[in-house]
This record gives sequence, C-alpha cells and structure tokens, in this order.
Amino acid sequence: LRALVRGHRLITNQSQEPCSSVMQKLQRLHFDVRPGEVLSALSAAKRHVALHRLRPLCLLTEAAMEEFEDVAMERPNAVVIGTAPAEMHYKRLTEAMRVLMDEDSELIAVNKGRYFKENGEFQLMAGPFVAALEYATGKSARVVGKPSADFFRAVAHDAAGPDVPPEQLVMIGDDVRDDIQGAMDVGMRAILVKTGKYRPRDEEICTPAPLAVVDCLADAVTYLEESGLVTE
Repeated sequence: LRALVRGHRLITNQSQEPCSSVMQKLQRLHFDVRPGEVLSALSAAKRHVALHRLRPLCLLTEAAMEEFEDVAMERPNAVVIGTAPAEMHYKRLTEAMRVLMDEDSELIAVNKGRYFKENGEFQLMAGPFVAALEYATGKSARVVGKPSADFFRAVAHDAAGPDVPPEQLVMIGDDVRDDIQGAMDVGMRAILVKTGKYRPRDEEICTPAPLAVVDCLADAVTYLEESGLVTE
C-alpha cells in the first residue's frame, strides 16, 4: 500500500491507550507501521484541550491518561470521555454530570461509537455513556474522532497535504457509520471491509453506496490497484 499511494494514515477511535501503544501492537503483528502513521481520536482530544486551555475531568483508562500527563485538571471545566469500562459507573458519571452543569463547560467525546469487537465478543464503546451525559445535562458532545468532519480533514491534510481534494482520498474501514459514512460525508471515497464491526447488509445503510465491499484489507488494496484508482 505504501508503494502505491502518495501517503497513508492508520486512524483509530480506540481510546483506551495512546498512539504509541497502538503502533507497537501493530508492529508485533508484523505490520510495517512507522512513527507518525497512526493518528487517534485520543490525540485529537488532547489537541482540542490544549488549544482551548481546558481543564478536563477525564473518564479514560489509566493507559490513555498518558496522553494528558501535562494537562492541568484542577477545578475542571470540561469532561473528556472515551471507552473506559472501569470509569463508567454511577459515581464517576455523576461527577462528570456536575462539571457539565456549569453553563460554560464542555463535553468532549473521544468517540461516540456504539460498540467494538474484542476476543470475538461485542463490547460497549463510549457512545452510550456520552448519550447518557448529554441527556442528563442538555449539552451536546463535541466528537473529536470519527466520524467528525474536522477529524477526517485533519487526517487528509496530514496524509496528503493541503492541495489534494477529498475525492482523491479513500477510507478503508469496517465501521459503516464512523469509517465509511463519515469519510463520504466530507467527499472522500470509501471501501467497506467485512471484518471486525461489519454486520450483514451494513452496506445498505450508506448513502451513497461505498466504492466497494470486500472481505479483507488485502482485497481492498487489490481493488485499488486493479481499478486504477491509485494512478488517477
């Protein structure tokens, strides 16, 4: 893939550990992943907090908190929420709600995904808990990861530079909403892979239909090569 395209990035809504850990996991699986090629929603949340000088109460895993080591958190005026099973209980969610009852506070969702698959089983992501805080406080969360248009645009800029139009970029993913529809909503093309989160007939949810539906990542790369898209 690296040899075929001008640039590529591996993007993830995974919010339980920092980019460095994700990259190391991929390398242990013998993927040729290099520094700077993995971009995460967790990093996007950190950038947003730093840019707006927020002091967040974080509902994140211990590993994910490494991203926020240098962030002030006294007297919080924001809540950052990701997928963190040990944090999603009544006491912590109530603490978050109290922060958000301040009119000027902000709810930042690392992602608003519904579920992910781990060890063959579906697990809840942050989305249902984000929705609970929205309902309790009347606030709307700022989603900084997929399917945020800002996130996709930032990734496109990082991968290909400012002058490449979105229709010349292709998103490959298994989440029909966060990956495929999110990318197409900003003008990118997309290939749906029938692994991980994919459920039968997911492709019927998209408007318009994805560029292709394939069985695995290798098939997506083959499709791009054989279709001639990577030489346009």
